[in-house]
Amino acid sequence: MSYEIGEIWYAKFSIEEEDSSKFIERPIIIADVRLPNLVVIKITKHDPRESDPYDVPIIRYKEAGLIHPSTAKISKAVIIDVGQVDNRKGALQSLDYDNIFGTLNSFLGK
Repeated sequence: MSYEIGEIWYAKFSIEEEDSSKFIERPIIIADVRLPNLVVIKITKHDPRESDPYDVPIIRYKEAGLIHPSTAKISKAVIIDVGQVDNRKGALQSLDYDNIFGTLNSFLGK
């Protein structure tokens, strides 16, 4: 498979550190491709937290392939193995791409 920055996929995350056989699928944004790993930003359907300036609302969530109003959690970016990723949902629209990656650059001090 090929992955592009700004695409939205579903990825499997372990829900218990002691038992890695239990997992949850959640939407993510591809932030960087370093095969066999990906840097991804987790997405939640919760509103942005006022206490975290790195929570960015996804304005055009439907056009991006998401069902619910969603928030990109920039401060929760993680590195995962491509084996955790399946089921492409869509891609960020330019407005959201610019907002999210601008905030990511700020978070990283760029």
